[in-house]
Amino acid sequence: MGFNPSKIVFVVAIHAFTKTTKSKLESKLELYKRWGWSKEIALLAFKRHPNCMLLSDEKITKTMDFLVNEMSRSSLNISRNPTVINCSLEKRIIPRCSVIQILLAKGLVKSDLSSSSFILPGERCFLDKFVIKFQDVVPELQNVYRAKMHLSGLGNAL
Repeated sequence: MGFNPSKIVFVVAIHAFTKTTKSKLESKLELYKRWGWSKEIALLAFKRHPNCMLLSDEKITKTMDFLVNEMSRSSLNISRNPTVINCSLEKRIIPRCSVIQILLAKGLVKSDLSSSSFILPGERCFLDKFVIKFQDVVPELQNVYRAKMHLSGLGNAL
């Protein structure tokens, strides 16, 4: 597959290969195909983030459904940085997307903002770049973000 053995992703890829069967790998390829990825794109995503083939079908489906259908994110854009799929939907993706939706509605961020640019950064970086930066213009951002994070912690209690 063209992995560089001196890179850590090589070790992660070997781990992923040892943890899955050929039929499970083919099943994952089919699942990603339903989201518009060709076999080549799915294998390239695997090369970038091998763990994307170890996630449960439910995790992949829920995350892709939210990002593609609810957030109107491009499935192919997600394939370019599949690490996004690995993030917690409830604790990270939904709270951050809630903030981004508000910023988009107010025209404060570009509509072509990649998902990875706001989902992958650490907490402090995200807050600085998307919440604190705009708190004078949109004072409710911090509350929206914290409320979404708090609701995710309640789980099935709602």
